[in-house]
Amino acid sequence: MAYRKQLTRLKAPYLKRILIEPARVEDWEKYPWNLPIFRGHDFELEFTTPITIIVGENGTGKSTLLEAIGALAGYDEAGGGKGYMAIDHSRAIDRFS
Repeated sequence: MAYRKQLTRLKAPYLKRILIEPARVEDWEKYPWNLPIFRGHDFELEFTTPITIIVGENGTGKSTLLEAIGALAGYDEAGGGKGYMAIDHSRAIDRFS
């Protein structure tokens, strides 16, 4: 069996809670705040178990929520692992064939 480095001594779940501070949102009509997951302006999600499953219909904000958590945890928004060398995609040109 391969040795696995323990990254933390904390017990799961590692992320306990996420919430939106309504006063920090400039415009609730702009993306991503206009997604169904954030309606009501009182979004709060508490993690009480080591495994969390997020389900919902297409377009409700599931992926956006996970991308936000990843970005705040230090992962590159374009993908890759922690410590991944970020690539500047701002000058990328989309090509359609």
